[in-house]
Amino acid sequence: MSTSEKPIISPANKSNIPELSSKEFIKVDGTLFKKNDKSYYIIGANYWQAMNLGAPENGNRSRVLEDLKILKKYGVNCVRIIAGSEGPNGEPYRMYPALMNSPGDYNENVFQGLDWFLAQLSQFNMTAIMVLSNYWHWSGGFAQYVNWVDPSKPIPYPVPEDYSSFELYAARFYSDSSIYSKTQSYYLEHIKSIITRNNTITSQIYKNDPNIFAWELVNEPQAIKVGNDSHNIIFKWIDDTAKFIKELDKNHLVSTGAEGKNGEEWFITMHKSPHIDFTSAHIWVENWGYYNSDDSSLENYQKAETFMLNFLQNVSDWSTQKLNKPLLVGEYGMARDAWSGASKYSPLATVINRTKYFSSLANKVFELEKQKACTGHMFWAFAGIARPSDPTPTWIGDPPHEPPGWYSIYDSDEKTLNVFAEHAKRVAELN
Repeated sequence: MSTSEKPIISPANKSNIPELSSKEFIKVDGTLFKKNDKSYYIIGANYWQAMNLGAPENGNRSRVLEDLKILKKYGVNCVRIIAGSEGPNGEPYRMYPALMNSPGDYNENVFQGLDWFLAQLSQFNMTAIMVLSNYWHWSGGFAQYVNWVDPSKPIPYPVPEDYSSFELYAARFYSDSSIYSKTQSYYLEHIKSIITRNNTITSQIYKNDPNIFAWELVNEPQAIKVGNDSHNIIFKWIDDTAKFIKELDKNHLVSTGAEGKNGEEWFITMHKSPHIDFTSAHIWVENWGYYNSDDSSLENYQKAETFMLNFLQNVSDWSTQKLNKPLLVGEYGMARDAWSGASKYSPLATVINRTKYFSSLANKVFELEKQKACTGHMFWAFAGIARPSDPTPTWIGDPPHEPPGWYSIYDSDEKTLNVFAEHAKRVAELN
Protein backbone atom coordinates (compact mmCIF):
# COMPACT_ATOMS: atom_id res chain seq x y z
CA MET A 1 0.00 0.00 0.00
CA SER A 2 1.46 3.36 -0.92
CA THR A 3 0.58 6.37 1.16
CA SER A 4 -0.91 7.95 -1.96
CA GLU A 5 -3.58 5.25 -2.26
CA LYS A 6 -5.33 6.44 0.89
CA PRO A 7 -5.13 10.20 1.53
CA ILE A 8 -3.96 11.42 4.89
CA ILE A 9 -6.88 11.56 7.29
CA SER A 10 -7.41 15.17 8.32
CA PRO A 11 -10.28 17.54 9.13
CA ALA A 12 -10.37 18.48 5.45
CA ASN A 13 -10.64 14.80 4.47
CA LYS A 14 -13.37 13.59 6.82
CA SER A 15 -14.77 11.40 4.04
CA ASN A 16 -11.69 9.22 4.54
CA ILE A 17 -12.49 8.53 8.19
CA PRO A 18 -13.83 4.96 8.29
CA GLU A 19 -16.96 4.00 10.16
CA LEU A 20 -15.77 1.91 13.10
CA SER A 21 -18.07 -0.64 14.66
CA SER A 22 -18.08 -1.32 18.39
CA LYS A 23 -17.29 -4.92 17.43
CA GLU A 24 -13.82 -3.63 16.55
CA PHE A 25 -12.91 -3.23 20.23
CA ILE A 26 -10.57 -5.99 21.39
CA LYS A 27 -11.97 -8.11 24.20
CA VAL A 28 -10.61 -10.79 26.52
CA ASP A 29 -11.83 -14.37 26.18
CA GLY A 30 -10.10 -16.52 28.78
CA THR A 31 -6.39 -16.25 28.04
CA LEU A 32 -6.87 -14.88 24.51
CA PHE A 33 -7.80 -11.60 22.86
CA LYS A 34 -10.77 -11.50 20.49
CA LYS A 35 -11.66 -9.02 17.77
CA ASN A 36 -14.81 -9.48 15.73
CA ASP A 37 -15.19 -12.88 17.43
CA LYS A 38 -11.80 -14.08 16.12
CA SER A 39 -8.61 -14.60 18.09
CA TYR A 40 -6.41 -11.50 17.90
CA TYR A 41 -2.65 -12.01 18.18
CA ILE A 42 -0.32 -9.06 18.58
CA ILE A 43 2.58 -8.60 16.18
CA GLY A 44 3.80 -5.38 17.66
CA ALA A 45 6.35 -2.59 17.69
CA ASN A 46 7.21 0.03 20.25
CA TYR A 47 6.89 3.40 18.53
CA TRP A 48 6.87 5.55 21.66
CA GLN A 49 7.69 8.77 19.80
CA ALA A 50 4.40 8.79 17.83
CA MET A 51 2.65 11.83 19.28
CA ASN A 52 5.65 14.13 18.89
CA LEU A 53 6.24 12.95 15.33
CA GLY A 54 2.56 13.49 14.56
CA ALA A 55 2.48 17.08 15.82
CA PRO A 56 1.40 19.66 13.22
CA GLU A 57 4.30 21.93 14.25
CA ASN A 58 7.82 20.45 14.42
CA GLY A 59 6.57 16.92 13.77
CA ASN A 60 7.27 14.70 10.79
CA ARG A 61 4.02 13.28 9.49
CA SER A 62 5.41 12.09 6.19
CA ARG A 63 7.94 10.00 8.09
CA VAL A 64 5.18 8.52 10.29
CA LEU A 65 3.20 7.41 7.26
CA GLU A 66 6.28 5.83 5.72
CA ASP A 67 7.15 4.08 9.00
CA LEU A 68 3.61 2.73 9.37
CA LYS A 69 3.65 1.50 5.78
CA ILE A 70 6.86 -0.44 6.49
CA LEU A 71 5.49 -1.91 9.71
CA LYS A 72 2.34 -3.05 7.96
CA LYS A 73 4.42 -4.69 5.22
CA TYR A 74 6.06 -6.87 7.85
CA GLY A 75 2.83 -7.86 9.57
CA VAL A 76 2.79 -5.46 12.52
CA ASN A 77 -0.76 -4.82 13.72
CA CYS A 78 -0.20 -2.93 16.99
CA VAL A 79 2.08 -0.15 18.20
CA ARG A 80 2.87 0.81 21.78
CA ILE A 81 3.12 4.57 22.24
CA ILE A 82 3.58 7.16 24.98
CA ALA A 83 0.33 9.01 25.78
CA GLY A 84 1.62 10.97 28.73
CA SER A 85 4.85 12.98 28.93
CA GLU A 86 5.47 15.52 31.64
CA GLY A 87 7.37 18.82 31.62
CA PRO A 88 8.86 21.27 32.21
CA ASN A 89 11.16 21.69 29.27
CA GLY A 90 14.85 21.99 30.10
CA GLU A 91 15.19 18.93 32.33
CA PRO A 92 17.89 16.47 31.20
CA TYR A 93 17.26 13.49 28.94
CA ARG A 94 13.57 14.17 28.32
CA MET A 95 11.09 14.05 25.46
CA TYR A 96 10.54 17.65 24.36
CA PRO A 97 8.13 19.23 24.05
CA ALA A 98 6.14 17.41 26.72
CA LEU A 99 2.42 16.74 26.38
CA MET A 100 1.74 18.22 29.84
CA ASN A 101 3.84 21.21 30.86
CA SER A 102 2.49 21.25 34.41
CA PRO A 103 -0.55 19.62 36.00
CA GLY A 104 -3.53 20.26 33.72
CA ASP A 105 -1.57 22.50 31.32
CA TYR A 106 -1.37 20.68 27.98
CA ASN A 107 0.63 21.45 24.87
CA GLU A 108 -2.13 21.44 22.26
CA ASN A 109 0.36 20.97 19.42
CA VAL A 110 1.56 17.67 20.94
CA PHE A 111 -2.00 16.62 21.80
CA GLN A 112 -3.00 17.17 18.18
CA GLY A 113 -0.05 15.00 17.21
CA LEU A 114 -1.61 12.19 19.24
CA ASP A 115 -5.00 12.89 17.63
CA TRP A 116 -3.52 12.71 14.16
CA PHE A 117 -1.55 9.54 14.82
CA LEU A 118 -4.57 7.67 16.16
CA ALA A 119 -6.61 8.79 13.17
CA GLN A 120 -4.07 7.28 10.75
CA LEU A 121 -4.07 3.81 12.29
CA SER A 122 -7.27 2.60 10.67
CA GLN A 123 -5.82 2.88 7.16
CA PHE A 124 -3.00 0.55 8.26
CA ASN A 125 -5.27 -1.86 10.14
CA MET A 126 -3.39 -1.21 13.37
CA THR A 127 -4.26 -0.51 16.98
CA ALA A 128 -2.32 1.30 19.71
CA ILE A 129 -1.45 0.59 23.32
CA MET A 130 -1.55 3.93 25.12
CA VAL A 131 1.05 4.24 27.90
CA LEU A 132 -0.31 6.82 30.34
CA SER A 133 2.92 7.66 32.19
CA ASN A 134 6.41 6.36 32.90
CA TYR A 135 8.32 5.17 35.94
CA TRP A 136 11.50 6.41 34.25
CA HIS A 137 12.61 9.99 33.74
CA TRP A 138 12.92 10.11 29.95
CA SER A 139 9.34 11.32 29.52
CA GLY A 140 9.04 13.07 32.88
CA GLY A 141 7.05 10.32 34.54
CA PHE A 142 6.47 9.57 38.20
CA ALA A 143 9.52 11.51 39.37
CA GLN A 144 8.10 14.64 37.77
CA TYR A 145 4.75 14.14 39.52
CA VAL A 146 6.63 13.83 42.81
CA ASN A 147 8.60 16.99 42.05
CA TRP A 148 5.44 18.93 41.21
CA VAL A 149 4.08 18.12 44.65
CA ASP A 150 7.35 18.44 46.58
CA PRO A 151 9.82 20.68 44.71
CA SER A 152 12.01 20.99 47.80
CA LYS A 153 13.79 17.76 46.87
CA PRO A 154 15.24 17.76 43.34
CA ILE A 155 14.98 14.72 41.09
CA PRO A 156 18.12 12.57 41.55
CA TYR A 157 18.58 11.75 37.89
CA PRO A 158 20.14 8.31 37.47
CA VAL A 159 23.60 7.60 36.21
CA PRO A 160 24.45 4.30 34.53
CA GLU A 161 26.03 2.92 37.69
CA ASP A 162 23.25 3.86 40.11
CA TYR A 163 19.51 3.93 39.62
CA SER A 164 18.66 3.17 43.26
CA SER A 165 18.26 6.76 44.47
CA PHE A 166 16.11 7.63 41.48
CA GLU A 167 13.89 4.56 41.89
CA LEU A 168 13.21 5.40 45.53
CA TYR A 169 12.44 9.00 44.58
CA ALA A 170 9.99 7.96 41.85
CA ALA A 171 8.41 5.40 44.18
CA ARG A 172 7.34 8.24 46.45
CA PHE A 173 4.55 8.74 43.90
CA TYR A 174 2.60 5.93 45.58
CA SER A 175 4.59 5.19 48.76
CA ASP A 176 4.84 8.59 50.45
CA SER A 177 1.59 9.15 52.31
CA SER A 178 2.39 12.85 52.75
CA ILE A 179 2.14 13.48 48.98
CA TYR A 180 0.24 10.50 47.54
CA SER A 181 -3.21 12.09 47.48
CA LYS A 182 -1.80 14.95 45.39
CA THR A 183 0.39 12.92 43.02
CA GLN A 184 -2.46 10.49 42.39
CA SER A 185 -4.93 13.34 41.92
CA TYR A 186 -2.73 14.95 39.24
CA TYR A 187 -2.26 11.58 37.57
CA LEU A 188 -5.97 10.67 37.55
CA GLU A 189 -6.82 14.07 36.13
CA HIS A 190 -4.36 13.37 33.32
CA ILE A 191 -5.95 9.98 32.68
CA LYS A 192 -9.37 11.62 32.54
CA SER A 193 -8.09 14.25 30.11
CA ILE A 194 -6.78 11.51 27.80
CA ILE A 195 -9.76 9.17 27.95
CA THR A 196 -12.30 11.96 27.43
CA ARG A 197 -10.27 13.78 24.78
CA ASN A 198 -12.25 14.68 21.66
CA ASN A 199 -10.01 13.88 18.69
CA THR A 200 -9.60 17.06 16.63
CA ILE A 201 -9.22 14.99 13.46
CA THR A 202 -12.07 12.49 13.78
CA SER A 203 -14.31 14.22 16.35
CA GLN A 204 -14.28 10.91 18.22
CA ILE A 205 -13.77 10.71 21.98
CA TYR A 206 -10.78 8.54 22.79
CA LYS A 207 -12.80 6.17 24.97
CA ASN A 208 -14.95 5.40 21.91
CA ASP A 209 -12.05 4.85 19.51
CA PRO A 210 -11.49 1.21 18.46
CA ASN A 211 -8.05 2.18 17.11
CA ILE A 212 -7.00 2.19 20.77
CA PHE A 213 -6.29 -1.38 21.88
CA ALA A 214 -5.61 -0.80 25.58
CA TRP A 215 -4.49 1.59 28.29
CA GLU A 216 -1.28 0.91 30.20
CA LEU A 217 -1.01 2.47 33.64
CA VAL A 218 2.69 3.28 33.40
CA ASN A 219 5.81 2.10 31.64
CA GLU A 220 7.63 -0.37 33.90
CA PRO A 221 6.34 0.26 37.44
CA GLN A 222 9.08 -1.00 39.73
CA ALA A 223 8.60 -3.67 42.38
CA ILE A 224 10.75 -2.16 45.11
CA LYS A 225 10.54 -2.06 48.88
CA VAL A 226 8.53 1.01 49.82
CA GLY A 227 7.90 0.29 53.49
CA ASN A 228 6.74 -2.72 55.43
CA ASP A 229 3.73 -3.30 53.21
CA SER A 230 5.17 -2.92 49.71
CA HIS A 231 2.94 -5.43 47.96
CA ASN A 232 -0.27 -3.96 49.36
CA ILE A 233 0.83 -0.38 48.67
CA ILE A 234 1.56 -1.06 45.02
CA PHE A 235 -1.43 -3.36 44.56
CA LYS A 236 -3.78 -0.71 45.96
CA TRP A 237 -2.41 1.90 43.58
CA ILE A 238 -2.83 -0.45 40.59
CA ASP A 239 -6.30 -1.54 41.65
CA ASP A 240 -7.57 1.98 42.34
CA THR A 241 -6.15 3.38 39.11
CA ALA A 242 -7.41 0.58 36.89
CA LYS A 243 -10.84 0.83 38.50
CA PHE A 244 -10.87 4.57 37.80
CA ILE A 245 -10.13 3.90 34.13
CA LYS A 246 -12.83 1.25 33.87
CA GLU A 247 -15.40 3.61 35.37
CA LEU A 248 -14.58 6.15 32.66
CA ASP A 249 -14.17 3.73 29.77
CA LYS A 250 -16.08 0.47 29.37
CA ASN A 251 -14.65 -0.22 25.91
CA HIS A 252 -10.92 -0.68 26.32
CA LEU A 253 -8.65 -3.15 28.04
CA VAL A 254 -6.24 -2.15 30.82
CA SER A 255 -2.83 -3.50 31.83
CA THR A 256 0.04 -2.37 34.02
CA GLY A 257 3.14 -2.08 31.79
CA ALA A 258 5.16 -4.18 34.27
CA GLU A 259 8.32 -6.09 33.36
CA GLY A 260 7.70 -9.24 35.42
CA LYS A 261 11.37 -9.46 36.36
CA ASN A 262 10.92 -9.81 40.14
CA GLY A 263 9.45 -13.29 40.36
CA GLU A 264 6.03 -14.87 40.75
CA GLU A 265 4.88 -13.09 43.89
CA TRP A 266 5.41 -9.61 42.45
CA PHE A 267 3.98 -10.67 39.08
CA ILE A 268 0.78 -11.76 40.82
CA THR A 269 0.64 -8.58 42.89
CA MET A 270 0.91 -6.38 39.82
CA HIS A 271 -1.72 -8.22 37.80
CA LYS A 272 -4.28 -9.75 40.16
CA SER A 273 -6.62 -6.76 40.26
CA PRO A 274 -9.97 -7.63 38.65
CA HIS A 275 -9.67 -4.36 36.74
CA ILE A 276 -6.44 -5.49 35.02
CA ASP A 277 -7.43 -7.41 31.88
CA PHE A 278 -4.09 -8.88 30.79
CA THR A 279 -0.56 -9.27 32.07
CA SER A 280 2.59 -7.59 30.84
CA ALA A 281 6.20 -8.75 30.58
CA HIS A 282 9.42 -7.15 29.29
CA ILE A 283 12.71 -8.93 28.59
CA TRP A 284 16.06 -7.11 28.65
CA VAL A 285 18.94 -9.57 28.56
CA GLU A 286 21.76 -7.03 28.20
CA ASN A 287 20.39 -4.53 30.72
CA TRP A 288 19.76 -7.32 33.24
CA GLY A 289 23.25 -8.84 32.86
CA TYR A 290 22.48 -11.95 30.78
CA TYR A 291 24.14 -10.81 27.55
CA ASN A 292 27.33 -9.03 26.47
CA SER A 293 27.10 -7.52 22.99
CA ASP A 294 30.94 -7.39 22.80
CA ASP A 295 31.24 -11.16 23.19
CA SER A 296 30.97 -13.33 20.06
CA SER A 297 31.05 -16.64 21.92
CA LEU A 298 28.26 -19.17 21.66
CA GLU A 299 28.22 -19.41 25.44
CA ASN A 300 27.41 -15.69 25.72
CA TYR A 301 24.55 -15.94 23.24
CA GLN A 302 23.23 -19.16 24.76
CA LYS A 303 23.08 -17.60 28.22
CA ALA A 304 20.79 -14.87 26.87
CA GLU A 305 18.57 -17.23 24.94
CA THR A 306 18.23 -19.69 27.81
CA PHE A 307 17.25 -16.92 30.20
CA MET A 308 14.70 -15.55 27.73
CA LEU A 309 13.08 -18.94 27.09
CA ASN A 310 12.81 -19.73 30.80
CA PHE A 311 11.51 -16.25 31.57
CA LEU A 312 8.80 -16.54 28.92
CA GLN A 313 7.70 -19.91 30.19
CA ASN A 314 7.51 -18.61 33.76
CA VAL A 315 5.47 -15.48 33.05
CA SER A 316 3.19 -17.49 30.78
CA ASP A 317 2.53 -20.02 33.54
CA TRP A 318 1.92 -17.31 36.13
CA SER A 319 -0.42 -15.42 33.82
CA THR A 320 -2.50 -18.23 32.38
CA GLN A 321 -2.40 -20.83 35.17
CA LYS A 322 -2.38 -18.64 38.27
CA LEU A 323 -4.42 -15.67 37.03
CA ASN A 324 -6.25 -17.02 33.96
CA LYS A 325 -5.34 -13.86 32.06
CA PRO A 326 -3.76 -13.25 28.64
CA LEU A 327 -0.04 -12.50 28.53
CA LEU A 328 1.46 -9.89 26.20
CA VAL A 329 5.22 -9.48 25.85
CA GLY A 330 5.37 -5.70 25.60
CA GLU A 331 9.10 -5.06 25.18
CA TYR A 332 12.29 -6.86 24.27
CA GLY A 333 15.42 -6.03 22.32
CA MET A 334 19.01 -6.87 21.59
CA ALA A 335 21.91 -4.68 20.51
CA ARG A 336 23.68 -5.10 17.22
CA ASP A 337 26.87 -7.19 17.13
CA ALA A 338 29.56 -5.03 18.72
CA TRP A 339 32.03 -7.87 18.19
CA SER A 340 31.68 -7.60 14.41
CA GLY A 341 34.01 -4.61 14.14
CA ALA A 342 31.54 -1.73 14.32
CA SER A 343 29.98 -0.12 17.37
CA LYS A 344 26.77 -1.75 18.56
CA TYR A 345 25.20 1.70 18.16
CA SER A 346 26.05 1.91 14.45
CA PRO A 347 23.43 1.01 11.82
CA LEU A 348 26.34 -0.58 9.90
CA ALA A 349 26.97 -3.26 12.54
CA THR A 350 25.70 -6.77 11.81
CA VAL A 351 22.67 -8.31 13.51
CA ILE A 352 23.62 -12.01 13.54
CA ASN A 353 22.85 -12.59 17.21
CA ARG A 354 19.81 -10.33 17.24
CA THR A 355 18.18 -12.12 14.32
CA LYS A 356 18.81 -15.49 15.96
CA TYR A 357 17.51 -14.22 19.31
CA PHE A 358 14.38 -12.61 17.85
CA SER A 359 13.64 -15.79 15.89
CA SER A 360 13.99 -17.90 19.01
CA LEU A 361 11.72 -15.59 20.97
CA ALA A 362 9.11 -15.58 18.21
CA ASN A 363 9.21 -19.38 18.03
CA LYS A 364 8.67 -19.64 21.78
CA VAL A 365 5.81 -17.15 21.69
CA PHE A 366 4.18 -19.09 18.86
CA GLU A 367 4.55 -22.33 20.80
CA LEU A 368 2.77 -20.65 23.72
CA GLU A 369 0.15 -19.10 21.45
CA LYS A 370 -0.78 -22.57 20.19
CA GLN A 371 -1.37 -23.50 23.85
CA LYS A 372 -3.46 -20.34 24.45
CA ALA A 373 -0.71 -19.26 26.83
CA CYS A 374 0.48 -16.03 25.15
CA THR A 375 -1.09 -13.40 22.88
CA GLY A 376 1.90 -11.85 21.11
CA HIS A 377 5.07 -9.81 21.32
CA MET A 378 6.19 -6.22 20.69
CA PHE A 379 9.81 -5.41 19.83
CA TRP A 380 11.70 -2.37 21.07
CA ALA A 381 11.87 -0.15 19.17
CA PHE A 382 11.11 1.03 15.64
CA ALA A 383 13.24 3.84 14.23
CA GLY A 384 11.99 3.30 10.68
CA ILE A 385 13.56 5.59 8.11
CA ALA A 386 15.31 7.75 10.76
CA ARG A 387 19.00 7.42 11.64
CA PRO A 388 21.13 8.62 14.59
CA SER A 389 22.85 11.09 12.25
CA ASP A 390 19.59 12.94 11.52
CA PRO A 391 19.17 16.47 12.88
CA THR A 392 17.99 16.57 16.49
CA PRO A 393 15.59 15.54 17.77
CA THR A 394 16.16 12.29 15.90
CA TRP A 395 13.15 10.49 17.45
CA ILE A 396 14.67 7.11 16.64
CA GLY A 397 13.90 3.98 18.65
CA ASP A 398 16.07 4.85 21.65
CA PRO A 399 14.73 7.27 24.29
CA PRO A 400 16.71 10.47 24.87
CA HIS A 401 18.59 9.11 27.91
CA GLU A 402 20.12 6.19 26.00
CA PRO A 403 22.84 6.09 23.31
CA PRO A 404 21.22 6.59 19.88
CA GLY A 405 21.06 3.30 18.03
CA TRP A 406 21.32 0.90 20.97
CA TYR A 407 18.09 -0.96 20.31
CA SER A 408 16.78 0.82 17.22
CA ILE A 409 15.29 -1.25 14.41
CA TYR A 410 15.62 0.50 11.04
CA ASP A 411 13.72 0.08 7.79
CA SER A 412 16.90 -1.46 6.36
CA ASP A 413 16.96 -4.21 9.02
CA GLU A 414 15.12 -6.67 6.80
CA LYS A 415 16.41 -9.79 8.54
CA THR A 416 15.01 -8.54 11.83
CA LEU A 417 11.73 -7.39 10.33
CA ASN A 418 11.22 -10.66 8.46
CA VAL A 419 10.91 -12.39 11.85
CA PHE A 420 7.64 -10.52 12.38
CA ALA A 421 6.39 -11.15 8.86
CA GLU A 422 6.90 -14.88 9.35
CA HIS A 423 5.20 -14.82 12.73
CA ALA A 424 2.22 -13.00 11.26
CA LYS A 425 1.81 -15.75 8.68
CA ARG A 426 1.93 -18.45 11.32
CA VAL A 427 -0.60 -16.90 13.70
CA ALA A 428 -3.01 -16.34 10.81
CA GLU A 429 -3.33 -20.13 10.69
CA LEU A 430 -4.46 -20.30 14.33
CA ASN A 431 -7.88 -18.84 13.55
